[in-house]
Amino acid sequence: MVRRGPFDGLFGFSQGALLSAALVGLQQQGLALNMVPRVKFVMTISGAKIQSPALAAKAYANKINCTSLHFIGDGDFVKAHGEELADSFVDPLVIRHPAGHTVPRLDEKGLQAMLSFLDKIESGLARD
Repeated sequence: MVRRGPFDGLFGFSQGALLSAALVGLQQQGLALNMVPRVKFVMTISGAKIQSPALAAKAYANKINCTSLHFIGDGDFVKAHGEELADSFVDPLVIRHPAGHTVPRLDEKGLQAMLSFLDKIESGLARD
């Protein structure tokens, strides 16, 4: 991120979602990404909280104050962990879908929610 950045946000699927969310939490605590600008948003698909107790205690010590969007599938084997991850953020936007551990095809309601989220990010970035 130092060499290729700056990056405004992080986006991850499965283990990438786990890592993206944990990094934002660790950055908020001053324990990671200290040489790059603050991550302004995170988007996760089929994410989960990191399971290492020592690392989780640091990454989720407080609710993560970062704009976030979480896609959670009803048939996903990590659904419960995805719910826990979303709950670790301040005011998360959760879009649910009927599929499993996959990048979802969104219905009209989910698509509109995602587009509104992206508009919110874009307008926030324009102010920064």
